[in-house]
Amino acid sequence: MSGGNPPEKSSVRWSGRTRGGYFGNWIFVQLIRRLGVRWAYGLLVFVAAYFTLCNPSGYRCSKDFLRRVLGPQPFWKWPWLVYRHFFSFGVTLLDRLAVIMSRAKIECTHEGEFLFKDYLDRGKGVILLGAHVGSWEIGGHLLGRLGKPVNVVVLEKDEARLRQLFDHALAAKQFNLIATDGHPLRSIPISAALRRGEIVCLLGDRSFGGADVRTPFLGSPARFPVGPYLLAAVSGAPIFQTFVVREKLGHYRFFSFPAKFIPREILRAGTEALQPHVAEYAARLADVAKQYPFQWFNIFPFWDQTPAAEKTELVSTTAPAPAKSTP
Repeated sequence: MSGGNPPEKSSVRWSGRTRGGYFGNWIFVQLIRRLGVRWAYGLLVFVAAYFTLCNPSGYRCSKDFLRRVLGPQPFWKWPWLVYRHFFSFGVTLLDRLAVIMSRAKIECTHEGEFLFKDYLDRGKGVILLGAHVGSWEIGGHLLGRLGKPVNVVVLEKDEARLRQLFDHALAAKQFNLIATDGHPLRSIPISAALRRGEIVCLLGDRSFGGADVRTPFLGSPARFPVGPYLLAAVSGAPIFQTFVVREKLGHYRFFSFPAKFIPREILRAGTEALQPHVAEYAARLADVAKQYPFQWFNIFPFWDQTPAAEKTELVSTTAPAPAKSTP
């Protein structure tokens, strides 16, 4: 934790809602269903340009993040870099639809899967702690081949008919969705899934208003939820930091790191006692974000202090992900 008085939280936070509205998303679903994902990529060229030009808040948030991972850039490069960021986001969302709708095939390299498969084979539940980097939904879908139920915890705030559109399009998904209000302990099905020896996928990089802590991340303090660690402490299930990123069109990389156990005794110490665990996750996430800068999809005011110039230097406390070329 950084010292001093905590900065005021940004008044604009992530809403939990899908951008583009019902009609825009319906068009992409129909394109993928009838013509294939490459036609959807073609339309995305123009949609990403629209958001680059007409979404000033998103532009600022993208630029703030990219400056943190890429460093200073000439002013004329920023529109292209932000456009590339938005386009990459769109490609990932379209791949999710196309793969689950069986309208596209992808290759996926799996690294470290054996680390948690051993626990599953012994009938023990596991927590896979991911992030809004790459495609966690594709990862959850591919995990279905292991023969164990996969449960993905989500915050649902989309309007009803948009949820129905995605429910219909993604009906063949190989994972279950468990809706929560942002605090895993308030959702009984999550603990029940772990007791049954199933996979629970949580995302550790968005605070929904539940318990969280501030920790240095890419140069400034940011808030990260502690719910996943509380869940691990209560259930005794191991946590595996796991990421699914796109290496190139049609090829994804799934990689996981060794188990972490959160002792039950930590529950008596309070939220702040979890800060070292959150800081370790944030350091790992920073390493991944630097390797895959255009696959970071927290495009909203993420930091408590947005100016990247206020350097609270973050020293990685974990080994970085194995080096790969950035797509």
